[in-house]
Amino acid sequence: MTAVVRRATENDVADIARICSTAYHDTYRDLLPEGYIERSVAEFYQEPRVAKDVTPTPPEWFGYQVVEEDGRVLGAAGGGMTGPATGELSRVYLDATVRGRGLGTLLLDRVTEQIREAGGTQMWVSVFLGDQAGIGFYRARGFQPVDTVRATLSRLDDHIVSLRMRRALG
Repeated sequence: MTAVVRRATENDVADIARICSTAYHDTYRDLLPEGYIERSVAEFYQEPRVAKDVTPTPPEWFGYQVVEEDGRVLGAAGGGMTGPATGELSRVYLDATVRGRGLGTLLLDRVTEQIREAGGTQMWVSVFLGDQAGIGFYRARGFQPVDTVRATLSRLDDHIVSLRMRRALG
């Protein structure tokens, strides 16, 4: 069966929370301090927060998008507008068993489409400095490094930095 991307519903909350939490741990275990990982998962990927974020609040948040195959949710993404012509991909995570199949690109394409429909002419993403796989993924899809910033939820003693990347939307 072919994978499809669709808007998430309340029925997807547990799957989204599981996928995002697990992928966050797996992806950053060797890159970020455990305390930072736990803070981030607690802030963004617990079921009550995911349930709240399933609901779109445009233009700032378009709600979660999921990729599904054979009735099984395999990944989730979300983004929104940060300015009149500027969009942001906030997150994209996949079940580890399906990486490398193009499903992340399908999710990115859906959020890109939402940003374009909202009048976006450029799109941004933050990637942890040192996340070579993530940086490579976005570079291959036209994003270019622009700047570095202190990562969301980073404390002064963490020194966790995100690379800000941008691409023009045609």
